[in-house]
Amino acid sequence: MNRIYWFIFVLLVVGNLSAKPEVLESQSFVEQDTALRKDSDPLLPDPVISKVKTVFRNSDHFKLSGYGHLLYQASDNAEINNSMRVSRIILFAEGDLRSDMHYLIMYDFGPSAALHEFYLEYTPVKALSIRFGQYKIPFTLENPMSPTRWESIFGSLGVNALAGISTDVIGAKAGRDMGIQLSGKLFAASDFYRLEYYGGLFNGTGLNTPDNNNHKDFTGTVICQPLKGLKLSAGCYAGKARYAISEDADPVNHVRNRWTVGGEYSARHSYFRSEYIRGNDGGYRREGFYAVAMWRLLPDKLDIFGKYDTYDPDLLENRLNKTYEYTGGINYYIGYLSRIQLNYIHTDEGERDRNILAAQLQLFF
Repeated sequence: MNRIYWFIFVLLVVGNLSAKPEVLESQSFVEQDTALRKDSDPLLPDPVISKVKTVFRNSDHFKLSGYGHLLYQASDNAEINNSMRVSRIILFAEGDLRSDMHYLIMYDFGPSAALHEFYLEYTPVKALSIRFGQYKIPFTLENPMSPTRWESIFGSLGVNALAGISTDVIGAKAGRDMGIQLSGKLFAASDFYRLEYYGGLFNGTGLNTPDNNNHKDFTGTVICQPLKGLKLSAGCYAGKARYAISEDADPVNHVRNRWTVGGEYSARHSYFRSEYIRGNDGGYRREGFYAVAMWRLLPDKLDIFGKYDTYDPDLLENRLNKTYEYTGGINYYIGYLSRIQLNYIHTDEGERDRNILAAQLQLFF
Protein backbone atom coordinates (compact mmCIF):
# COMPACT_ATOMS: atom_id res chain seq x y z
CA MET A 1 0.00 0.00 0.00
CA ASN A 2 2.87 2.32 0.88
CA ARG A 3 4.24 1.76 -2.62
CA ILE A 4 0.97 3.04 -4.13
CA TYR A 5 1.12 6.20 -1.99
CA TRP A 6 4.72 6.81 -2.98
CA PHE A 7 3.83 6.36 -6.70
CA ILE A 8 0.98 8.89 -6.46
CA PHE A 9 3.26 11.32 -4.61
CA VAL A 10 5.94 11.09 -7.36
CA LEU A 11 3.35 11.76 -10.12
CA LEU A 12 2.13 14.87 -8.31
CA VAL A 13 5.66 16.20 -7.88
CA VAL A 14 6.59 15.59 -11.53
CA GLY A 15 3.35 17.21 -12.71
CA ASN A 16 4.03 20.31 -10.64
CA LEU A 17 7.61 20.57 -11.91
CA SER A 18 6.55 20.32 -15.59
CA ALA A 19 3.95 23.07 -15.26
CA LYS A 20 4.81 26.79 -15.76
CA PRO A 21 2.97 28.56 -12.95
CA GLU A 22 4.76 31.86 -13.53
CA VAL A 23 3.30 32.02 -17.02
CA LEU A 24 -0.18 30.81 -16.11
CA GLU A 25 -0.49 33.19 -13.17
CA SER A 26 0.22 36.22 -15.33
CA GLN A 27 -2.35 35.30 -17.98
CA SER A 28 -6.11 35.38 -18.12
CA PHE A 29 -8.09 32.16 -18.34
CA VAL A 30 -8.48 32.55 -22.13
CA GLU A 31 -4.75 33.24 -22.54
CA GLN A 32 -3.91 30.23 -20.41
CA ASP A 33 -6.16 28.03 -22.51
CA THR A 34 -4.60 29.35 -25.73
CA ALA A 35 -1.07 28.81 -24.41
CA LEU A 36 -1.87 25.25 -23.38
CA ARG A 37 -3.39 24.43 -26.79
CA LYS A 38 -0.82 26.21 -28.96
CA ASP A 39 1.30 23.16 -29.70
CA SER A 40 -1.63 20.89 -30.40
CA ASP A 41 -4.16 23.08 -32.24
CA PRO A 42 -3.37 23.12 -35.99
CA LEU A 43 -5.69 26.10 -36.54
CA LEU A 44 -3.56 28.48 -34.51
CA PRO A 45 -0.81 30.34 -36.47
CA ASP A 46 2.72 29.12 -36.00
CA PRO A 47 5.04 32.10 -35.32
CA VAL A 48 7.87 30.57 -37.41
CA ILE A 49 5.59 30.05 -40.41
CA SER A 50 4.25 33.58 -40.02
CA LYS A 51 7.79 34.99 -40.16
CA VAL A 52 8.60 32.96 -43.30
CA LYS A 53 5.42 34.20 -44.99
CA THR A 54 6.31 37.77 -44.09
CA VAL A 55 9.79 37.42 -45.59
CA PHE A 56 8.49 35.98 -48.89
CA ARG A 57 5.54 38.34 -49.26
CA ASN A 58 6.14 40.57 -52.30
CA SER A 59 6.91 44.16 -51.39
CA ASP A 60 9.09 47.00 -52.61
CA HIS A 61 12.00 45.45 -50.70
CA PHE A 62 11.55 41.90 -52.00
CA LYS A 63 9.71 40.56 -55.04
CA LEU A 64 9.88 36.93 -56.14
CA SER A 65 8.96 36.11 -59.74
CA GLY A 66 9.84 33.69 -62.50
CA TYR A 67 8.97 32.12 -65.81
CA GLY A 68 9.39 28.88 -67.69
CA HIS A 69 9.42 27.66 -71.29
CA LEU A 70 8.11 24.31 -72.52
CA LEU A 71 9.17 23.76 -76.13
CA TYR A 72 8.02 21.39 -78.86
CA GLN A 73 10.11 21.34 -82.03
CA ALA A 74 9.72 19.37 -85.25
CA SER A 75 12.22 19.45 -88.12
CA ASP A 76 12.42 17.84 -91.56
CA ASN A 77 16.23 17.76 -91.46
CA ALA A 78 17.32 16.22 -88.18
CA GLU A 79 18.12 12.77 -86.84
CA ILE A 80 15.41 13.20 -84.17
CA ASN A 81 12.68 14.90 -86.15
CA ASN A 82 10.55 15.99 -83.20
CA SER A 83 11.03 16.45 -79.47
CA MET A 84 9.64 18.13 -76.37
CA ARG A 85 11.74 19.69 -73.65
CA VAL A 86 11.95 22.30 -70.93
CA SER A 87 14.19 25.01 -72.35
CA ARG A 88 14.43 27.19 -69.24
CA ILE A 89 13.03 27.70 -65.76
CA ILE A 90 13.96 31.11 -64.38
CA LEU A 91 13.45 32.35 -60.84
CA PHE A 92 14.45 35.85 -59.80
CA ALA A 93 14.27 37.98 -56.70
CA GLU A 94 14.57 41.74 -56.76
CA GLY A 95 13.83 44.72 -54.60
CA ASP A 96 14.81 48.16 -53.43
CA LEU A 97 17.21 48.45 -50.53
CA ARG A 98 16.17 52.09 -50.54
CA SER A 99 14.57 54.45 -53.05
CA ASP A 100 17.78 54.86 -55.08
CA MET A 101 19.29 51.37 -54.74
CA HIS A 102 17.99 48.26 -56.51
CA TYR A 103 19.19 44.63 -56.52
CA LEU A 104 18.37 41.56 -58.61
CA ILE A 105 19.27 37.87 -58.37
CA MET A 106 18.32 35.54 -61.25
CA TYR A 107 18.86 31.80 -61.43
CA ASP A 108 18.13 29.34 -64.22
CA PHE A 109 17.14 25.94 -62.82
CA GLY A 110 17.34 24.02 -66.02
CA PRO A 111 18.02 22.14 -68.04
CA SER A 112 21.51 23.63 -67.48
CA ALA A 113 21.36 25.13 -64.01
CA ALA A 114 23.34 28.36 -63.65
CA LEU A 115 23.34 31.72 -61.95
CA HIS A 116 22.40 34.27 -64.59
CA GLU A 117 22.33 37.62 -62.85
CA PHE A 118 23.40 39.09 -59.55
CA TYR A 119 23.86 42.84 -59.34
CA LEU A 120 23.33 46.01 -57.34
CA GLU A 121 22.32 49.24 -59.05
CA TYR A 122 22.58 52.74 -57.58
CA THR A 123 20.54 55.50 -59.26
CA PRO A 124 20.91 58.86 -57.52
CA VAL A 125 19.34 60.67 -60.51
CA LYS A 126 17.78 59.62 -63.81
CA ALA A 127 20.85 60.89 -65.65
CA LEU A 128 23.22 58.52 -63.85
CA SER A 129 22.95 54.92 -62.75
CA ILE A 130 25.81 52.67 -61.61
CA ARG A 131 25.43 48.90 -61.84
CA PHE A 132 27.92 46.32 -60.58
CA GLY A 133 27.68 42.56 -60.87
CA GLN A 134 26.72 40.00 -63.50
CA TYR A 135 23.99 40.83 -66.02
CA LYS A 136 23.27 41.27 -69.73
CA ILE A 137 25.82 43.40 -71.52
CA PRO A 138 24.39 46.63 -73.01
CA PHE A 139 25.02 45.68 -76.63
CA THR A 140 22.35 45.62 -79.39
CA LEU A 141 18.66 46.24 -78.83
CA GLU A 142 17.74 42.57 -78.66
CA ASN A 143 20.29 41.23 -76.17
CA PRO A 144 19.06 43.24 -73.13
CA MET A 145 15.48 42.12 -73.88
CA SER A 146 13.99 39.26 -71.89
CA PRO A 147 13.04 36.16 -73.92
CA THR A 148 9.55 36.64 -72.47
CA ARG A 149 9.24 39.68 -74.74
CA TRP A 150 10.81 38.33 -77.92
CA GLU A 151 8.40 38.08 -80.83
CA SER A 152 9.82 34.73 -81.95
CA ILE A 153 10.75 31.70 -79.89
CA PHE A 154 14.42 31.89 -80.92
CA GLY A 155 16.79 34.85 -80.94
CA SER A 156 18.35 36.42 -84.03
CA LEU A 157 21.32 34.67 -85.64
CA GLY A 158 23.75 37.60 -85.64
CA VAL A 159 22.97 38.62 -82.07
CA ASN A 160 23.32 35.01 -80.90
CA ALA A 161 26.77 34.78 -82.50
CA LEU A 162 28.17 38.23 -81.71
CA ALA A 163 26.66 39.12 -78.32
CA GLY A 164 27.75 36.04 -76.39
CA ILE A 165 24.39 34.28 -76.44
CA SER A 166 24.79 30.87 -78.07
CA THR A 167 27.27 30.60 -80.97
CA ASP A 168 29.89 33.17 -79.93
CA VAL A 169 33.59 32.25 -79.96
CA ILE A 170 33.58 32.45 -76.14
CA GLY A 171 30.73 29.94 -75.99
CA ALA A 172 27.09 30.10 -74.96
CA LYS A 173 27.08 32.75 -72.23
CA ALA A 174 23.44 33.93 -72.35
CA GLY A 175 24.57 37.42 -73.37
CA ARG A 176 25.82 38.11 -69.84
CA ASP A 177 29.12 39.02 -68.22
CA MET A 178 30.62 40.36 -65.01
CA GLY A 179 31.39 44.07 -64.92
CA ILE A 180 30.51 47.62 -63.98
CA GLN A 181 28.23 49.86 -66.03
CA LEU A 182 27.22 53.51 -66.18
CA SER A 183 23.91 54.45 -67.76
CA GLY A 184 21.36 57.21 -67.74
CA LYS A 185 18.42 58.95 -69.37
CA LEU A 186 18.69 62.53 -70.60
CA PHE A 187 16.53 65.29 -72.11
CA ALA A 188 13.09 64.46 -70.76
CA ALA A 189 10.10 65.08 -73.01
CA SER A 190 6.47 64.83 -71.90
CA ASP A 191 6.53 61.13 -70.99
CA PHE A 192 9.80 59.78 -72.43
CA TYR A 193 13.51 60.57 -72.64
CA ARG A 194 15.14 61.61 -75.88
CA LEU A 195 18.53 60.06 -75.12
CA GLU A 196 19.71 56.96 -73.26
CA TYR A 197 23.31 55.86 -72.82
CA TYR A 198 24.92 52.63 -71.55
CA GLY A 199 28.61 51.88 -71.17
CA GLY A 200 30.70 49.50 -69.10
CA LEU A 201 33.83 47.44 -68.54
CA PHE A 202 33.48 43.65 -68.45
CA ASN A 203 35.64 40.55 -68.08
CA GLY A 204 34.89 39.47 -71.63
CA THR A 205 34.56 35.80 -70.68
CA GLY A 206 30.81 35.57 -70.13
CA LEU A 207 28.68 34.56 -67.19
CA ASN A 208 30.12 32.60 -64.26
CA THR A 209 33.61 32.67 -65.81
CA PRO A 210 36.58 34.52 -64.26
CA ASP A 211 38.71 36.68 -66.51
CA ASN A 212 41.44 34.72 -68.30
CA ASN A 213 43.57 37.66 -69.46
CA ASN A 214 44.62 41.10 -68.24
CA HIS A 215 42.33 42.95 -70.64
CA LYS A 216 38.94 44.39 -69.76
CA ASP A 217 36.39 44.66 -72.56
CA PHE A 218 34.37 47.83 -73.22
CA THR A 219 30.85 47.93 -74.59
CA GLY A 220 28.44 50.80 -74.98
CA THR A 221 25.19 51.75 -76.65
CA VAL A 222 23.51 55.09 -77.31
CA ILE A 223 19.77 55.23 -78.02
CA CYS A 224 18.13 58.33 -79.44
CA GLN A 225 14.34 58.77 -79.36
CA PRO A 226 13.39 61.77 -81.51
CA LEU A 227 9.69 60.83 -81.36
CA LYS A 228 7.78 58.80 -78.81
CA GLY A 229 7.97 55.15 -79.79
CA LEU A 230 10.81 55.62 -82.31
CA LYS A 231 14.30 54.58 -81.16
CA LEU A 232 17.55 54.72 -83.11
CA SER A 233 20.58 52.95 -81.65
CA ALA A 234 24.31 52.58 -82.20
CA GLY A 235 26.70 50.45 -80.18
CA CYS A 236 30.18 48.99 -80.10
CA TYR A 237 32.13 46.26 -78.32
CA ALA A 238 35.93 46.34 -78.06
CA GLY A 239 37.63 43.40 -76.42
CA LYS A 240 40.08 40.53 -76.37
CA ALA A 241 39.28 36.94 -75.52
CA ARG A 242 41.16 33.68 -75.22
CA TYR A 243 39.81 31.20 -77.77
CA ALA A 244 40.86 28.88 -80.58
CA ILE A 245 40.51 30.56 -83.96
CA SER A 246 40.13 27.16 -85.67
CA GLU A 247 39.63 23.53 -84.72
CA ASP A 248 43.34 22.66 -84.96
CA ALA A 249 44.60 25.80 -83.18
CA ASP A 250 45.35 26.35 -79.49
CA PRO A 251 43.42 28.95 -77.48
CA VAL A 252 45.28 32.27 -77.39
CA ASN A 253 44.22 35.90 -77.03
CA HIS A 254 42.44 37.28 -80.10
CA VAL A 255 40.51 40.45 -80.72
CA ARG A 256 36.76 40.22 -80.26
CA ASN A 257 35.32 43.44 -81.65
CA ARG A 258 31.79 44.32 -82.79
CA TRP A 259 29.62 47.26 -83.76
CA THR A 260 25.93 47.60 -84.48
CA VAL A 261 23.24 50.03 -85.59
CA GLY A 262 19.51 49.52 -85.28
CA GLY A 263 16.10 50.96 -84.67
CA GLU A 264 12.65 50.12 -83.41
CA TYR A 265 9.19 51.62 -83.57
CA SER A 266 6.35 50.74 -81.22
CA ALA A 267 2.71 51.75 -81.51
CA ARG A 268 -0.51 50.33 -80.10
CA HIS A 269 -1.21 47.98 -83.00
CA SER A 270 2.24 47.56 -84.57
CA TYR A 271 5.90 47.04 -83.73
CA PHE A 272 9.04 47.02 -85.90
CA ARG A 273 12.68 46.35 -85.02
CA SER A 274 15.79 45.89 -87.14
CA GLU A 275 19.55 45.68 -86.51
CA TYR A 276 22.75 45.27 -88.43
CA ILE A 277 25.72 43.83 -86.54
CA ARG A 278 29.31 43.27 -87.63
CA GLY A 279 32.23 41.61 -85.83
CA ASN A 280 35.90 40.72 -86.05
CA ASP A 281 37.07 37.56 -84.29
CA GLY A 282 40.82 37.13 -84.77
CA GLY A 283 40.65 38.28 -88.39
CA TYR A 284 37.39 36.50 -89.23
CA ARG A 285 34.87 39.11 -90.41
CA ARG A 286 31.27 38.31 -89.54
CA GLU A 287 27.97 40.12 -90.06
CA GLY A 288 24.30 39.68 -89.32
CA PHE A 289 21.06 41.47 -90.06
CA TYR A 290 17.47 40.95 -89.04
CA ALA A 291 14.16 42.76 -89.39
CA VAL A 292 10.92 41.89 -87.62
CA ALA A 293 7.43 43.31 -88.04
CA MET A 294 4.60 42.53 -85.64
CA TRP A 295 0.93 43.39 -85.73
CA ARG A 296 -1.08 43.41 -82.51
CA LEU A 297 -4.42 42.20 -83.81
CA LEU A 298 -5.81 42.16 -80.28
CA PRO A 299 -3.52 44.18 -77.97
CA ASP A 300 -2.33 42.09 -75.01
CA LYS A 301 -4.13 39.08 -76.51
CA LEU A 302 -3.08 38.12 -80.05
CA ASP A 303 -0.01 39.04 -82.16
CA ILE A 304 1.20 37.90 -85.55
CA PHE A 305 4.68 38.60 -86.90
CA GLY A 306 7.11 38.01 -89.72
CA LYS A 307 10.90 37.99 -89.48
CA TYR A 308 13.83 38.02 -91.90
CA ASP A 309 17.19 36.99 -90.44
CA THR A 310 20.60 36.42 -91.98
CA TYR A 311 24.12 35.72 -90.71
CA ASP A 312 27.48 35.26 -92.42
CA PRO A 313 30.26 33.81 -90.20
CA ASP A 314 33.06 34.58 -92.69
CA LEU A 315 32.77 37.40 -95.22
CA LEU A 316 35.98 36.25 -96.95
CA GLU A 317 34.37 32.96 -98.00
CA ASN A 318 32.26 34.66 -100.69
CA ARG A 319 29.11 34.11 -98.62
CA LEU A 320 29.29 30.33 -99.04
CA ASN A 321 28.38 29.81 -95.38
CA LYS A 322 25.71 32.49 -95.18
CA THR A 323 22.44 31.48 -93.53
CA TYR A 324 18.99 32.91 -94.26
CA GLU A 325 15.99 32.40 -92.01
CA TYR A 326 12.37 33.31 -92.62
CA THR A 327 10.02 33.08 -89.66
CA GLY A 328 6.29 33.57 -89.29
CA GLY A 329 4.43 33.17 -86.05
CA ILE A 330 1.50 33.76 -83.72
CA ASN A 331 1.55 34.69 -80.05
CA TYR A 332 -1.62 34.12 -78.03
CA TYR A 333 -1.59 35.54 -74.49
CA ILE A 334 -3.34 33.62 -71.73
CA GLY A 335 -2.21 35.97 -68.95
CA TYR A 336 0.37 38.61 -68.14
CA LEU A 337 3.54 37.51 -70.02
CA SER A 338 2.06 34.02 -70.27
CA ARG A 339 1.43 32.91 -73.82
CA ILE A 340 1.32 30.16 -76.40
CA GLN A 341 3.72 30.68 -79.31
CA LEU A 342 3.65 29.00 -82.69
CA ASN A 343 6.53 29.53 -85.16
CA TYR A 344 7.27 28.25 -88.64
CA ILE A 345 10.93 28.71 -89.65
CA HIS A 346 12.43 28.11 -93.08
CA THR A 347 16.24 28.05 -93.09
CA ASP A 348 18.40 28.28 -96.21
CA GLU A 349 22.05 27.34 -95.63
CA GLY A 350 23.30 27.25 -99.21
CA GLU A 351 23.04 23.62 -100.30
CA ARG A 352 20.81 22.65 -97.38
CA ASP A 353 17.31 23.78 -96.50
CA ARG A 354 15.47 23.10 -93.28
CA ASN A 355 11.91 23.60 -92.10
CA ILE A 356 11.06 23.81 -88.42
CA LEU A 357 7.73 23.94 -86.65
CA ALA A 358 8.06 25.10 -83.05
CA ALA A 359 5.46 25.58 -80.33
CA GLN A 360 6.23 27.00 -76.92
CA LEU A 361 4.28 27.46 -73.72
CA GLN A 362 5.51 30.43 -71.70
CA LEU A 363 4.33 30.69 -68.11
CA PHE A 364 5.10 33.73 -66.00
CA PHE A 365 4.46 33.80 -62.29
